[in-house]
Amino acid sequence: MKKRIYLPVILIVLLAAAGCKKYVDKRLLDQFEDETFWRSEDNVRLYTWGFYELFPGYGNGNSFGDFYFTSFSDDQASPTFGRFTQNVPASASTWDFSYVRKANIMLERINQVPMPDEAKNHWKGVARFFRALTYFARVKDYGDVPWLGRSMDISDSAYIYKSRDPRTQVMDSVLADLDYACENIRLKDQENTINRYIALALKSRVCLYEGTWRKYHDKPQPLPDAAKFLAAAKDAASKMMEGPYALNSDYVTTYNSLDLGGSKEVLLYKKYLPGYLTHSLIGYLTSSTQMAGPNKSAIDAYLCQDGLPISLSSLYKGDDDIKNTLANRDPRMSKTIDSLLCYNGHLVSGRSSSTGYRPAKFLQPAVANVLAPYNDTDAPLFWLAEVLLNYAEAAAELNNLGQYSFSQTDLDISVNKLRKRAGMPDLQYLSGEQVAAKGVSYTDPKKDPTVPSLIWEIRRERRIELMMDGFRFQDLMRWGKGSYMTISINPDITKGAKVPANGAVTRDANGYITPYPAGTDRTFIDPKNYLQPIPSGQISLYPNGNLSQNPGW
Repeated sequence: MKKRIYLPVILIVLLAAAGCKKYVDKRLLDQFEDETFWRSEDNVRLYTWGFYELFPGYGNGNSFGDFYFTSFSDDQASPTFGRFTQNVPASASTWDFSYVRKANIMLERINQVPMPDEAKNHWKGVARFFRALTYFARVKDYGDVPWLGRSMDISDSAYIYKSRDPRTQVMDSVLADLDYACENIRLKDQENTINRYIALALKSRVCLYEGTWRKYHDKPQPLPDAAKFLAAAKDAASKMMEGPYALNSDYVTTYNSLDLGGSKEVLLYKKYLPGYLTHSLIGYLTSSTQMAGPNKSAIDAYLCQDGLPISLSSLYKGDDDIKNTLANRDPRMSKTIDSLLCYNGHLVSGRSSSTGYRPAKFLQPAVANVLAPYNDTDAPLFWLAEVLLNYAEAAAELNNLGQYSFSQTDLDISVNKLRKRAGMPDLQYLSGEQVAAKGVSYTDPKKDPTVPSLIWEIRRERRIELMMDGFRFQDLMRWGKGSYMTISINPDITKGAKVPANGAVTRDANGYITPYPAGTDRTFIDPKNYLQPIPSGQISLYPNGNLSQNPGW
């Protein structure tokens, strides 16, 4: 058996960059020499196009994207049962610092480009934006990672094999990158490229994540400065909300448009064009491949039209059939799922969902080709709705920490704009522990007792507005709520619609679809499952144990 050889990812990036120069005598026409490339702003712009590959959107061709496909959460039940990582892998595509090196090279070359200081500062901001974006992804997966603040030579072995830096140090550096980006990136550059408002949106996303992570995680030790990051998230969101953006009139147009270029709500989107770049999202929702449907937990989270939870509202009609399930509910529900159930033994046009509920908000009848991988609806990457939710949550968390005085205005400029668009009553603020709708004070009987009512309802709003958008799993991780993924604690995550017996569908004693065999369980292990294991192939290469493993692995 051949012995597998692993190279440190950082070294692989360097070898790839050096390889062509060593072994190819004639320069290829579609490549550039570093010594002659940095001569114009147009070339700098050309260099940045590769960074946009960091955005999966709806995926490329047959590959999966951020939306719908990220079904491992407490919102969807995939046809194939999902588990947390079971074993330490030898390698992992997510342990990758190639875009960090790309950004560092750009930062080190910009000053030699003949262009005004304003342009140099803009492009430095763009490079730091993408370096921050890359490190944000690495920290979400691994926590402590090596901070690489400069490019390196192959001979720089000490830097190549440097130890993981503490999460606090890395994220402080990420915040510094985002601060610079928000101060120096142009308010507007070319259409559908990074601008200052997008940098503010990213800052609100990153800082909300890090602030809540630091607030809710104390293993292996408590982390400082939760309030600093939450304040940064709130400030960035507030500044972005002052920009030239507004909510679209229709919730689903953010997700099913053939052209997001005219959207008032979307800051940045991934453009798909037939024959050039397409995706498979609609194909998976219209083919005979069973869909990963929303589960009972997600469906039950939608409020009734009086603004009350289903367990408190007189408008709730039960869930004996899909008509009753949808009746008198938050209108976003009927835009998110189909009005027809489809499941084993009850196919609709040959289609079925693992839970009976068919995802619908991504569908577009006018799409050029519904077959995978030829779908061409555009994918939002940054949009106003998320920023509004970031603002509300950051403000509520700061209020809970005693660092901000929350008021009704905070709701009215954020989540209540989303509710008004949906046709739902305002969320009313009474205190951190008490909210109301239409003057009726309530506490959701299903509320997690460790979460204050205000934060619980803002989290609900985030869950509903961003349903199947790829945020939910990481939201659970930053809130320290991995236990919501444990089936014995939250059994509704493996249940679907209530349907009659037909000899083909599996149901529980109450008639709810159960996609998995009886007794199937998944247990979240704290703190182990909050972070991914460092690949063993990388650890073995670092001398003197320089690359440590995450807790529990």
